[in-house]
Amino acid sequence: MERPSAGGLLGFLVVILVVQASLLLGKGVLLIEKHEGDALHVLEIVFRMSEGQWPHLDFMTPLGVLSFAPIVWLMSLGLGAGKAIMVSFVLFAAILLPALWWACYSRLSGWMAYAFGAVVIVMVTALVYGGSDQTASISMYYNRWAWSVTFVMLILVMLPARTTRPMFDGLIIGLGLSFLALAKIAFFMAFFPGILLALVLRKQGRTALVGLVVGVLVIGLITIFGGIGFWSAYIGDLRAVANSPIRDAESVSFSSLLTGSNFIAANLCLLASIILLGQAGRAVEGTILLVLAPAFIYVTFQNWGNDPKWLILLAVFLMTLRPERLVKNGFGWDMANCMRIAAIVCVALILPSVTSMAASDLRHAKLAREAFSPVFPNTVNDDIFMNTKRMYLPSKQLAFSFDDPVIAIFTSENHPETKPDILFGQPLPACKLSMGLVGMLQATSHAVDNLAETAGKTVFVADTFSNLWMFGKTLAVKNGAPWLYGDTTHGLKADYVLVPICPVKPSARSVVLQQIATTENLKFREVMRSDLFVLLRRLPD
Repeated sequence: MERPSAGGLLGFLVVILVVQASLLLGKGVLLIEKHEGDALHVLEIVFRMSEGQWPHLDFMTPLGVLSFAPIVWLMSLGLGAGKAIMVSFVLFAAILLPALWWACYSRLSGWMAYAFGAVVIVMVTALVYGGSDQTASISMYYNRWAWSVTFVMLILVMLPARTTRPMFDGLIIGLGLSFLALAKIAFFMAFFPGILLALVLRKQGRTALVGLVVGVLVIGLITIFGGIGFWSAYIGDLRAVANSPIRDAESVSFSSLLTGSNFIAANLCLLASIILLGQAGRAVEGTILLVLAPAFIYVTFQNWGNDPKWLILLAVFLMTLRPERLVKNGFGWDMANCMRIAAIVCVALILPSVTSMAASDLRHAKLAREAFSPVFPNTVNDDIFMNTKRMYLPSKQLAFSFDDPVIAIFTSENHPETKPDILFGQPLPACKLSMGLVGMLQATSHAVDNLAETAGKTVFVADTFSNLWMFGKTLAVKNGAPWLYGDTTHGLKADYVLVPICPVKPSARSVVLQQIATTENLKFREVMRSDLFVLLRRLPD
């Protein structure tokens, strides 16, 4: 295949980005159909950062500062949270565009350069995590950002260059690795060894040196603005999550990811690709892929949904590294044809995910705004909407009467073998909030705000989320966690603890109540009880 036109390729990528941006921003508001909890998690972090707080230093999270910095910067310009999130997708794609263009232009040929570039832009700007979901969701957008940066770097280190530019390659790799370390460090830990090995095997010393210098400069800048304590706090958060007693389990077990029916074909393609590269005379590339294989599996396991996006990259590797002359293995098979067939299988396996991402922004553009309700009405952030039916679900089981009646649905969890949570000697219901999270938060906040004594006070919720402050007059818990992983140290220092009758995560409530029961000199008095919650005021030590 012929080398792509530099100008034509750049123009094509810009057109794809403009189309995606038009679909994404056309509504003027962000409509979220699913994964409301993940959205609220992101919103709490960006709201905190907008107030000048730093991740790790001022609140606990395993996610890095660069996962949210673009959104926070756009909010500082006056955009509401919904617009800022959508524009951040476009902004990140625009920032990545020069590096993506260079990777495609210098390493790929013909239609492959155009197809790969388009897929990466779609991946960055999509409104769904991947998989086969047909929904509009911002859940785990930072994973897609991390995958896109990883794709660009691996194209540069894995494929032979037609035009050698060590400075460009080193700059992209240095910035890319820095981004991974400061956005989603699991990607950095997984892929750094393979990238380093590739640079060594290909004797790309200058590229490695430039990348090292860039990485050191980024570390220096973060240290200047965040202080030396930023790094120790970051490591502390990562350790806390790794040792969390209530951390969400991955979608499947690791053994299922290796041998399960949904993943066995992809894993066999990966194994076959390593073998085929070796038999096609690509020993260096085969060795690099062998080292990258565990990274592909680990990151897929670590990310919810277990979407093997690396199949996209594997297909590109196979198609690009096919031998140009006739090469046969010991069985007499034509290696070029074998690698082409393996690439087609990879594309077939990942096609549902790519299709889902490609259609997500179009789906968002076609959604009826009337079916959605604002999460934060009458505020600067009234440009983020969620599915009304998922916010307020009718149920015969439980109803609450406020100025605006809020109806929520619960799922009973009756497990005789499980000990019920105990509060002041009395058992609490064994149930779990199934839907209606936003409505529940709004109703709870309304009820708490009706108590004059809670205004301007901190409230810690014995659940996954502790973000009542986003909906009312209370304050965020200082040094608290937007997503509770089990450490209640800062939460139990709050002025109030709110115990939900039906939490999002029952195990989180159990951990908090156990800490309350076993911590010396920690006393609470009940100040309010309803069908929604029990509110406790912390007494002086």
